[in-house]
Amino acid sequence: MLSAIFGFSLFAQASLHGSADQNYAKFQAWQAQYGKVYGTHAEFDKAFTNFQNFLIMADARNAAELAAGGEECHGLTQFADLSQGQFQDMYLMKPGYYVPREHNETARIPAPMAGNVDWRTKGVVTPVKNQAQCGSCWAFSATEAMESYGAIGGFYTGGTMIPLSTEQSCSCTYSYNGCNGGNPQNVYKTAVQNYGGEESDSYYPYTMNCATCSVKSTATKYVNTNGYVNAPKNSLQNVLDTSGPPSVCVAAESWNTYNGGVMSSCVGSIDHCVQAVGYTNSGVATPYWIVRNSWGTSWGIQGYIYLAMAGDTCQIQDDINYPIDTKV
Repeated sequence: MLSAIFGFSLFAQASLHGSADQNYAKFQAWQAQYGKVYGTHAEFDKAFTNFQNFLIMADARNAAELAAGGEECHGLTQFADLSQGQFQDMYLMKPGYYVPREHNETARIPAPMAGNVDWRTKGVVTPVKNQAQCGSCWAFSATEAMESYGAIGGFYTGGTMIPLSTEQSCSCTYSYNGCNGGNPQNVYKTAVQNYGGEESDSYYPYTMNCATCSVKSTATKYVNTNGYVNAPKNSLQNVLDTSGPPSVCVAAESWNTYNGGVMSSCVGSIDHCVQAVGYTNSGVATPYWIVRNSWGTSWGIQGYIYLAMAGDTCQIQDDINYPIDTKV
């Protein structure tokens, strides 16, 4: 309805940035869509300035996609009133808290093999979560892998999948506030195994302040693990084919403008962790990974992003990890 009134699309298009009046109309429509309200004129003016810069940035990223042989996949999102710096500070891991994987194997990227895999259809992927303004993505991706591999291991037999506690993962891994960032591998051992398993999200809910561990010895633990696997670099398709949907860490500084389609061009270094749940390599012009994010369902494709399988888009094949021997 808003697009019909103002004569523009809220999704990616050839040129998002226009005249001042056009940009203002888009800003008003965007405010209505996302329920954005600003307390002062200064806050409004700053948000509108950020919004106009966001349009320019989305246009530039679409141009880079087209130049790389891809498609336009950037447009307006819930982050459109944030500067690039604000977005990275609020939603991505801070520099120095994630330790990059070291690889001894040859970094060869195999050609994608034909076929389609989607672990969501197998009943082992919980609904999309929302980490909100906290760089706790690493804890979310590890928790999601625990849920999925636990389900594959059969601990939900006869029942419904129970979302596990991202708060436990985030608060019980490091001595510092987990909103700064971290590595999923440390969750499996420190936050889960050392406490005899992971509690449910309903019992130990997420607070966006991952500072103090409050696991209770008397609480029911729904899944445990005996360790984890660091899969070889560039082995994501094999892991999805033979094992399950793993945790992966990616370069996501350009994800704030993503709103649909297949992304093939990324910049930056690894600053975010997510869950790869499948791939589509048959019946499509551009094969892509199906990636579950943790910014809620209003972002991307109902909370998901499609990344081109060719190459190592957003460094998705650099850090692939998942728990092993999951059990009650």
